[in-house]
This record gives sequence, C-alpha cells and structure tokens, in this order.
Amino acid sequence: MIVSVAASAMVACENNSAKDEKIAADIENYVDSVSTNVSNYSKETWEDISAAYNSKKAEMKAEGRELSAEVKEDLKEAEQKFEALRTKFESNIKAVESKQAMRDELFGAGKVGNDLSFAWVTAANAKDVYINFVNTVDKNKDRYTREDWDEIKVLYEALDNRKNEIEKDLSGPDNREIAKQKIKFVGIKAVNRITAKVEENSDSKK
Repeated sequence: MIVSVAASAMVACENNSAKDEKIAADIENYVDSVSTNVSNYSKETWEDISAAYNSKKAEMKAEGRELSAEVKEDLKEAEQKFEALRTKFESNIKAVESKQAMRDELFGAGKVGNDLSFAWVTAANAKDVYINFVNTVDKNKDRYTREDWDEIKVLYEALDNRKNEIEKDLSGPDNREIAKQKIKFVGIKAVNRITAKVEENSDSKK
C-alpha cells in the first residue's frame, strides 16, 4: 500500500514537472517567435504581445508549485528575451512617432501616413502645399538630423510624384511658383543634409 502511494506520488510529481517544463517552453518559444516575426512595431502590436506573454506567465503561476531549477532558468531566459524585445519595440515606436510628427509638421496633422499617399494634393492646393513644405523645412533645417533629411527626401519625392500626376491641371502661375519652391528646397537640402551628416560623423568619433 505504502509502495503504491509512493509510486503514485512520484508519477504525479513527474507529471507536474513535465507540465511546468511544457509551459516554460511554450513561454520561451512564444517570445522567440514574436521576436523574429514582428513586422509592425506599433503600440497596439506590443500590447497584444505583452498581454499574451503575461497570460502565459499567469498560467504558470496558477499551478502554484515550487519550480525546478531548470524551469526557473528557462523562465529567466524568456524574461530577458522579453525585456530585449520591449526595448526594441520602444525604440521603433519612438522612431515611428518621430516620423509621423515630422509628416504632420510638414503637411498637416494626419495628412500623410505610412502609405505616403498624397492623393489629397490637388491642382487647387498643390502650390500652397509646396510653399508650406519648403518654408517649414527652411525654418527647421538646423535641427534636422541626417535621418530626418532622408525622410524629408522621401516625402519630397512622393509629393513630386503627385505633382506630376496633376500637372496638366495646374495653372501656369502655380506651376511656376512650384518650380521656384523646388529650386529653393534643393538648395536648402544640399547644404544642410551634408552639414547634418558631417556633425553625425563627428559625434560618432567622440
């Protein structure tokens, strides 16, 4: 009888240990999976990842057992990977928000998103869009980093593509004014992007 009880206890212990190891492995595999397959570094994506991770940890905690050293080590590794992923998300979210803030500053809040669509630019407003864009760049040129200038270049090219699509509908005076603004922008960018790059290289050597 005693042997039978002891054997049953041993089997139960082994089963619990195997269950703990499975949950710990599931947690670590989940973190590994999302770390290598993330394509959208947004707050919403992070909230979903964090919620799923915490749910898996809660499942482990609900078992209420003392964990083996091996399981504890697996959970520790998963936690370290999770924190590294958190740092990566925070960095990427900050970069995305910075880009969007620049787009809003150059074109108006919500006008340009990640798709870089300029369909809202028409023959009626194109001249004013160019003037505001160039004036804003000129006003803030001294604070732009090299990465900022790269983003500005992308935005300018997207705007220019839209202008080419509607050029036949532009009036002569508007077309000439846009041409003037383009020349002004090219001059501003040529000088200040080089300066920003030199300053960046200088800072990296310090």
